[in-house]
Amino acid sequence: MSIPASRTDVGQNHRDNNGRLFHPYLPEELQLLFERLGFQLIGRWDTEDVLRRGGTSWVTLLFELRSGGQTRAIDQIEGILNRDRKVATYKFALFRALAEISTQEPRVTRWLPGGRVAVPIDCIARRWLRYYWPIIANDRFVPQSLAEGAGNLQQPVAFRAPLQALIQQFADQGTHGGLTAWHLDSTSGRLPAAIVALEMQALRSIARAIRSGPVTYAGGSLESGRVFEYDAKTKAVLMSAVLWRELSLLGHWIVDAVIVRWAALTERFAQRQGLHSGDVLPLLLAKPEPERATAQARAVFLAAGPAHCVWSGRQLCERSLAVDHLIPFALWGNNDLWNLVPAHAAINCQKSDKLPAGALLVERRDHIVDSWSLLRDAMPEAFDGHAMHLLGSKPGREGHWRSELFARLREAVEVTALQRGVERWTPKVEVAQAVSIAHR
Repeated sequence: MSIPASRTDVGQNHRDNNGRLFHPYLPEELQLLFERLGFQLIGRWDTEDVLRRGGTSWVTLLFELRSGGQTRAIDQIEGILNRDRKVATYKFALFRALAEISTQEPRVTRWLPGGRVAVPIDCIARRWLRYYWPIIANDRFVPQSLAEGAGNLQQPVAFRAPLQALIQQFADQGTHGGLTAWHLDSTSGRLPAAIVALEMQALRSIARAIRSGPVTYAGGSLESGRVFEYDAKTKAVLMSAVLWRELSLLGHWIVDAVIVRWAALTERFAQRQGLHSGDVLPLLLAKPEPERATAQARAVFLAAGPAHCVWSGRQLCERSLAVDHLIPFALWGNNDLWNLVPAHAAINCQKSDKLPAGALLVERRDHIVDSWSLLRDAMPEAFDGHAMHLLGSKPGREGHWRSELFARLREAVEVTALQRGVERWTPKVEVAQAVSIAHR
């Protein structure tokens, strides 16, 4: 489509001398209009008037219809979250898990021929376990389905009983029913066999709920139809690559929207119980606390001998040693061991919730990798399990795992910085100098 960029023969009423109407649309306005209808801009160029009329120039926009006239993926997500029928909170939990996996664990997924993506159902179920743990562990009964809200305790959410059995093993170990204690023991491979059996029972029950609930019914009440399938052979949830791209690009926005709507739906279910969304939000936002995870890493760094700040290289004492999240906890809520490195307390305070600059990461690579080696030697099972989140598979025993993991770290940092608009950080010279002087 070609539209005038400028014309001198059009009056204030937008008509030329022959009475023809030339409404002054800006190209950006038309681009948005067509993209809302499923088109994508694939070319734009400016040209002079071929009739050589003075003061007249043109803009040409080339669009391609990508969606075939069907509902866009982002509109499918909105339709499911907003208009799809919901008798439980499962659809919100599914989209929250997929959005988080797409941004934090993208390599656990598989790209399939025919424009589809497969996400292991086990990854989804483990996130569900963390989401529902604070809800089910809460002192007040928090209904998560229409039946539970109506007082029909004969039809609880499918996994409430097995998850309660697991929670009871940690009930006296901290806030939210011992969520942090369970998470640390589970990811470190320290759970006793009997509790591992309870955990697996809860995960299997959650996986069944995912398959029979939102995977089967999400989108079924909309014109666009179902958006998910389950592949029993690979134990994976399948969706279109277009939908996965939207989750990857807008994941952090989708997570925020889902949490707010999840709380609102719970309030509607819980009218008889007198619960409000404000009571539910803290439960949905609860995460394993970072202090206990960083304390584990700190103990490893101290036990290994003189620790050094990854950002300044200076030797640390017990008093000055802090544990820094490479990707800030405020952004990812991530306590994986690969994300924890030793830093001077003053420099760690200066870094705060910023992401390290790309050049700084490259410069300090050896220090970061050395800290990983210490953690892996001390807690091999836990470190390898955490590294899978970035790598998509367990790191090998050979030395090249360090290069692979560091490459994935750099990718995660850059993508997070671009998508979240996070400030990049390099240590201030005066702080680094002060650290140096303090250790002379």
